[in-house]
Amino acid sequence: AQPTQPPVVVPTPTPGIPTSYTLQKGEHPFCIARRFNVNPSTMLQLSGLSGGDTYSPGLVLRIPQDGGGFPAARSLKAHPTNYTASAGDTIYSIACEFGDVDPNAIIIANSLQAPYNLTAGQNLYIP
Repeated sequence: AQPTQPPVVVPTPTPGIPTSYTLQKGEHPFCIARRFNVNPSTMLQLSGLSGGDTYSPGLVLRIPQDGGGFPAARSLKAHPTNYTASAGDTIYSIACEFGDVDPNAIIIANSLQAPYNLTAGQNLYIP
């Protein structure tokens, strides 16, 4: 019998504002507030955190649904554009660098496969 291949999981852009979000390597709460256009103070308070806390991958943030809007510019770098990955970059850290970019949009635009390991010098399209 032929071995069966596991189905390929294709991410989709995050629709709307999720009720919670798990931090990934390279992300921080202000990045998530900027991405979902919510007030970072409200999000931290809702999550039971304070501004001086240490944030690690795996931390679950509660996302306010009445966002209130991010209090500054959401886009940190102009896009669409091309980006050259550096050592230590992750899809998530790159999305944070641009501010309002969904990491799933980067994955889709570049036809990346999980676990999304990047190499220094790799060119990526940022939608």
